[in-house]
Amino acid sequence: MQRSNSITRENGVSNLHVGIVNNDPRQRKFSISACRRHSIELNENQFMLIIMFSNAETNERISYKQDGSRFGASQLTLKFATNSLYKIFVKARPPQDFVTLNIGGSELKLIQVDTDFGEYAAVWNTSDKTPTKKGTRQDIQFILVGDGHKTLNKNIQVKFYPRSDSHASWGQKLDQITWHCEVDEFGAVSVTEEQTV
Repeated sequence: MQRSNSITRENGVSNLHVGIVNNDPRQRKFSISACRRHSIELNENQFMLIIMFSNAETNERISYKQDGSRFGASQLTLKFATNSLYKIFVKARPPQDFVTLNIGGSELKLIQVDTDFGEYAAVWNTSDKTPTKKGTRQDIQFILVGDGHKTLNKNIQVKFYPRSDSHASWGQKLDQITWHCEVDEFGAVSVTEEQTV
């Protein structure tokens, strides 16, 4: 059986519903990638964070571009459409307790999908975003706050396209981003390594 997620809108508010379905291959693929095992030894101050983005209306993974060092901040640009809903899944190994997620200035409600596996889901509405100027990229903050004031604050490089522009979905699909994280004595979380699939 596969976990399924649906979006409904009530009075202009988007809600994520987590349930179970049997036959949706898009959900099956999502579940498989979420359960990948990583053979890496971690100490008590380290964890791995797996992040997955998909279009909430189509369940398609987002696309990305390899920009090399053209823009300085990152070699990877994530592509999003404006006025769209995106599902964000966050999974920690070993499991971590998270409270809130803020991405690009939007405070998102985290829904705990699986307590045993430290898996959370949220819905991000890009209606307040404007298209990125041609030939440029934007850095937006990805802030994840956990128990005990543990906070990860990392910039991700993105490009926003008008909803009607098919370029937002062109290119290679991003299965997941994996961040190797380390927590210091003050609760600040730093990303020591990034992997994309």
